[in-house]
Amino acid sequence: MTLQAKRYAQALYGTAVAAKAADDVLADLQALQQAISSPAAKDQLTSPDVTTAERTKALDDLARGRHALVVNLLGVLQRRHRLEVLFALYPAYRSLLMADRGEVDGVVQTPFPLGDAELKSLEGLAGRLSGKKVSLSVQLRSDLLGGVSLRVGNELYDGSMKSTLVQLQQKLLQASITR
Repeated sequence: MTLQAKRYAQALYGTAVAAKAADDVLADLQALQQAISSPAAKDQLTSPDVTTAERTKALDDLARGRHALVVNLLGVLQRRHRLEVLFALYPAYRSLLMADRGEVDGVVQTPFPLGDAELKSLEGLAGRLSGKKVSLSVQLRSDLLGGVSLRVGNELYDGSMKSTLVQLQQKLLQASITR
């Protein structure tokens, strides 16, 4: 996430909150992020080979049906030649919205798929550990052997078998041998 994206996201978020449209803007930014995720769309917006008229038409297509604040931002970014900010705007805006609501994203890494009940239980645990409402995504990693590794914000809670075995190995290597 770039510094420019954070600054534009803060300005947009402040304006959206004042207009009581923070969730609408978030939904539009998410749809916009999906629309510009392809390499062809990125080239259309950032390539110097694309004419201003072609770029304007592409932005008009992207702006169609969006909230007025998002449309205005697209115009500002085009006039200031900062369309590359669009590619990092959604995560920056979303993190501001979540922080304001006391929410945080997390990742649970596990060697096996989790059921809904297990995921909810881990979200509850992560919420108690962080003091925030946590929304977890699952990453499958076969190298963990067993257990789970939980990352909430910048904190890592590692309860994986791999981590436990590494800690045991370190203890055994540091243990003195007495006769």
